Amino acid sequence: MMSRTSFPQIRPLQLPLVNGMIESPVPSPVSVDRLVHQGPWRLTQSDGLVVLHGHPAVLQLGLCAAVDRSLAGEPLFYLDGANSFDPFLIGRLARAAGSLPRTILPSIQVSRAFTCHQMVQLVTERLGPALRATRGSAVILSGPLETFYDETVPAAEAVRLAQVLFASLRLLAGQGCRVLCLCPPPSLTRRGHLLEALRRKADRVIEAMEGQEGLLLRERRAGVLSTWHIPREAWLGA
Repeated sequence: MMSRTSFPQIRPLQLPLVNGMIESPVPSPVSVDRLVHQGPWRLTQSDGLVVLHGHPAVLQLGLCAAVDRSLAGEPLFYLDGANSFDPFLIGRLARAAGSLPRTILPSIQVSRAFTCHQMVQLVTERLGPALRATRGSAVILSGPLETFYDETVPAAEAVRLAQVLFASLRLLAGQGCRVLCLCPPPSLTRRGHLLEALRRKADRVIEAMEGQEGLLLRERRAGVLSTWHIPREAWLGA
């Protein structure tokens, strides 16, 4: 039986304001605007279920996709299972792209899942009605598997719930929804097979790794390998 533990509703994001402006402790890197609009993680109309994984920085790179869709005026749902949403970075990205942070707030909806049961319930029960209500079609799941690495959840239960989650994500993708899953390395290595199972369900799989001078991303589609390099000075995690 799925847990009915309560969790925050999907709601508009509100950022902390200081004197009417977003407080940013770090200046924007020069190339951040290019990351927002030119990264392979952008949710284009032809994308279905996309998995970006392999390096902890994927959680930050996913915020570029969030800002890109928000600047386009598209409703975006950001489901956070990794407690990684960074309002200061959102502000930096918005300004680097030539926009005020407050102009993108109405298009961002965010909710936090603290357990794997909450993540499954959020996707299977709450997300569909929210998408229909806003006519939205873009979703970002930050750390969708992080709560599944909780050792207090029996392994068999985690696998069962993960299968429910993956089936729901595939259903959303089949209905024209674009879903970006941001997956850092598994914190519980013996459950790393859950990430492999999610990769097999995806329409696109992008792997991020640290290179000699920054981040290297690669994706193989139809037998063709594409690569992208993010210089260290533009790497948001540096």
